[in-house]
Amino acid sequence: MGTFSTTSGKFEYQWASDVSFDGVRLEVLTGDGDVLFDVSVPEHGNLTINTFSNEIGIEIVEAAIDVARERQ
Repeated sequence: MGTFSTTSGKFEYQWASDVSFDGVRLEVLTGDGDVLFDVSVPEHGNLTINTFSNEIGIEIVEAAIDVARERQ
């Protein structure tokens, strides 16, 4: 588990694997530990974001993408 900070606050994240996905997912968590959104980092291909229909500030998404790109 890790953290990153934005002007909106501090966010925790965790890396998760999924047997049906060839790669890993960066799950950004709410204060309650639920998944707010995730960034999928495939073995081959482009990063994708699943927001689960949540509206999320762009600075939070950008910070998560920066963390995910470090893993690519």
